[in-house]
Amino acid sequence: MKNSPEIPGLLHLLPLNGRGDWLHMCIHREETPGFLMDEIALDDLIVDALVEEDTRSRIRVRDDGIMVLLKAMHLRGKEMARPEDMVSMRLWVTPERVVSTREADIDPILELTSRVAGGEGPATPGGLLADLIEEHLDEVESQVEMLEDDTNEIGRMITLHQTESACPNMAETETRISGFLRHLGPQRPVLEVLAQIDHPVLSARERVRLDDSLNRLLRFLETLQNLRERIEILNDQVTRIQDRQLNRSSYAFAAAATIFLPLGFVTGLFGVNLGGIPYEHSASGFWIFVIACVVVALAMFAFFRWRKWL
Repeated sequence: MKNSPEIPGLLHLLPLNGRGDWLHMCIHREETPGFLMDEIALDDLIVDALVEEDTRSRIRVRDDGIMVLLKAMHLRGKEMARPEDMVSMRLWVTPERVVSTREADIDPILELTSRVAGGEGPATPGGLLADLIEEHLDEVESQVEMLEDDTNEIGRMITLHQTESACPNMAETETRISGFLRHLGPQRPVLEVLAQIDHPVLSARERVRLDDSLNRLLRFLETLQNLRERIEILNDQVTRIQDRQLNRSSYAFAAAATIFLPLGFVTGLFGVNLGGIPYEHSASGFWIFVIACVVVALAMFAFFRWRKWL
């Protein structure tokens, strides 16, 4: 292999602590595909998958190695990650080497790079693969816990009938849950194959670690599905609360209209410009009429209360 400074698109070439090395390259350099085929002697189908920009989590097992594509993320501080920001982690793993490519930085790669460069990384390519997946799931776990906290907070707000505050948070949380399910769901068959396959790349211990990672992923998927169902239940609860509030408002308006309906009839009747209206020439006629209207309104209000309509 050429000296490292002469390799176009090289991000790092690090020796592992036991056997083999780790070659990490950038897919945005046009020389990268040719280098992987000519210098590393990778099959063109493997190279196409490693440099493809839009990928889906999948696995391809061959006699000489294992190709693994997974979606991982790069967190910025302690903010909630957005699923659409997840970036493909592309790996070609053989018993002697790990070849990875990236379109953007992701935390598992950065963390393992730091460990390997500091002499504390995995000893084998299979160990590096297991470490990367564990790092990836560690970050997924923190995001799932944040989603659980957000869902609990939404439930608390709905219990207090703070629907105006809960609805925007609920929509945002539901969108994140759906995004994580979309990206993490395809990773399940990848880990199932890695945990069960008998291949020179993976030792028995590494397969056990990958099986543990599979169990963690299944737990995260179950939790996310449960959170989605809880959001649906909370959404139904918000709808029922809003319906009850609307019904109460409509009923109050209907009751008020019913109480004032006879008053409107009486005032309209007394407002006609015809002779013969009672108390037409009486100085106290207006006040007698006002008192009569108040008595009628109070009587109808008392009747509604007695019938428990108000």
